[in-house]
Amino acid sequence: MAICDGCGANAEAEHIRARIERLELATRYRPVHIQALLVGPVPPSRLEDYFYASEAKAAELQRSGMFLVYAAECPPAEGADTREVVRRAAANLVLRVRHSYKPKSIVLFGPAASELIAPLRDAGFGEQLVLQDGKAFPELADLPRAAGQH
Repeated sequence: MAICDGCGANAEAEHIRARIERLELATRYRPVHIQALLVGPVPPSRLEDYFYASEAKAAELQRSGMFLVYAAECPPAEGADTREVVRRAAANLVLRVRHSYKPKSIVLFGPAASELIAPLRDAGFGEQLVLQDGKAFPELADLPRAAGQH
């Protein structure tokens, strides 16, 4: 077992391999300049359900200057409180936004992603947040239209 750089868990080799594969898939489709950073709470458990596993969708998002990431870099353990996982991941996400992504706008999706609003505002990203009635958008499907309006 080894410590996962993404979530800090004492993880099996399969966990580490899946994290690296998710990072490689996402990096392949990262725009040079991120217009809209789409932030969900946690990645799906199954790699085949990961957004960047679909080349067509990923390429379309890249062309539009959008990049999808998750607050937590690894799926939570079964039965974990997703809101708590997101709260613990918030500081790391703020660092990633500030030093790596540098987006023009930040669009949150998924109910647990609302846990990121205060940390992002406190870090000076309030002007870049695109919200729906002060909360994260409920679904990923709502985002391309919402992100394009900012």
